[in-house]
Amino acid sequence: MLKNLSVFRGISEQLGKIFSFIPLDPNSLTLTSVFLAILGYLAYAPTLEAKITSFFLFIIAFFLDAIDGAVARAKKMTSKEGAFLDGISDRVVEFFLLLTILQFFSFNEWIQTVIISILFFGTCMTSFVKAYAEHKGMLKHEEAERMPGILERTERSLLLLTAFGLLIFGYAQYGIYVLYATAALSLITFVQRFFKVLYR
Repeated sequence: MLKNLSVFRGISEQLGKIFSFIPLDPNSLTLTSVFLAILGYLAYAPTLEAKITSFFLFIIAFFLDAIDGAVARAKKMTSKEGAFLDGISDRVVEFFLLLTILQFFSFNEWIQTVIISILFFGTCMTSFVKAYAEHKGMLKHEEAERMPGILERTERSLLLLTAFGLLIFGYAQYGIYVLYATAALSLITFVQRFFKVLYR
């Protein structure tokens, strides 16, 4: 939802211009975000310092993943390869964040596994629905790009980072509630897009 708002698009364009000075091409920014996410996963440990280090590595990873497209547009370096790489990296960065969150809390093994599985399902399938619909010719590219979703990647990323922060800083129960809400909204978004394609 956020990325379709004119205000958000304007902010994205400004960020692209501001960070276009970074001496890396957009694809390198994308790959750096994946590298930082892996480091975030590896940095996690039971100590507060390690948890905070992991948290900030993920924040930077998501930030780079958010601006790489804007930087590409600002530098006039957009490409199909870059768009493909960006989409894949989105899933990989979220995967490592979910793996890290899975290490963090343990209250009911079955519920924990179900929630993390639903979250990863939402990470993959909400994007897959529109990509596969476009691939099969059910949607034109412009239609797929404009396909609505109650919880798109930007909102999902913010909620996951919020949950991780709450878990780290002593508000574990609230963090778990945020994970529940994110999982539920991810499922709703998948169903919403599925029926949007099927009964367009």
